[in-house]
Amino acid sequence: MDLSLHDIHADSIALALDKARQYRSLLEPEIAESICLDILHIEPDNQSALKVYILALTDQISISGSQSPFPAIEAAIPRLATDYLQVYFTGLYHERRARFMMTQPMSRAFAYDFFIKALECYQQAEQIRPEHNDESILRWNSCIRTITREKLKPVSDADHILLDRES
Repeated sequence: MDLSLHDIHADSIALALDKARQYRSLLEPEIAESICLDILHIEPDNQSALKVYILALTDQISISGSQSPFPAIEAAIPRLATDYLQVYFTGLYHERRARFMMTQPMSRAFAYDFFIKALECYQQAEQIRPEHNDESILRWNSCIRTITREKLKPVSDADHILLDRES
């Protein structure tokens, strides 16, 4: 049996993209990622597929046992067509890392730093956002509410010393 990948037809890309979105909604980001890779193989600059691909990868940050999606995310973001999208998706990437860190006892202390990185990106995105697009503001507010609710603080020098001793 030949175990090589098969190409999809260019005229089926819209349907494949709908399927990728559906698999993300079903919490199956690995399948969504695979579908996006099939689309991007045929249309490397397909922005819709690229966005769903990045989102599917960020969905996998919290999946224990999955290989780190960080290099793939970091390689994909610069392929987005506009500065706004690049900054916004970088913020989303940092925010999702922060939210994952909050679930990990040994990493929770560092969640604040990633939320701050996300906030910096969202602030920058807000300045260059398309008209009537407030998604960066919505993400900003969500991060602020989480930081406040969870009482997150920056890691102090004493925390760094303690962590260094533990390692």
